[in-house]
Amino acid sequence: MKIELPSIREQQKVIFEKATREGIHQLKENLKAKTLPPQTEVDEALYSRNHLLRECEGWEAPAPEIVRAYFKHFQDHFPEYGTDKKLAALLGLSSDRRVREIKEGSRKAPYGVWRTFLVLTGRAPQEIVPVLAFMG
Repeated sequence: MKIELPSIREQQKVIFEKATREGIHQLKENLKAKTLPPQTEVDEALYSRNHLLRECEGWEAPAPEIVRAYFKHFQDHFPEYGTDKKLAALLGLSSDRRVREIKEGSRKAPYGVWRTFLVLTGRAPQEIVPVLAFMG
């Protein structure tokens, strides 16, 4: 008895297609997220809005006051992420110490971490990168 299996390349394409369908589903679900009132901890008009830009558009790390306000607002509405440790895990940071350093301003928020937070909170859209070819 001989069992024909698809090539590794064909298997990878099937996995890619499944993940793409799941991604499309998630993007549609994201449109159904609840709308919350804006944060009221700081007057955002006093700060640059460059922390909302993409890196190629002139992004600048947010001021610590913005970070603290956004994080507090998020944690007030999502108690399951109410500790710095849980927020760090959500954002892919190695420890809660990193969250504290970013909040206090001794460390600037890395672009990828901040962008993830902006996407999670509906302040920035997810970036979809085009696939130019299947190689390998």
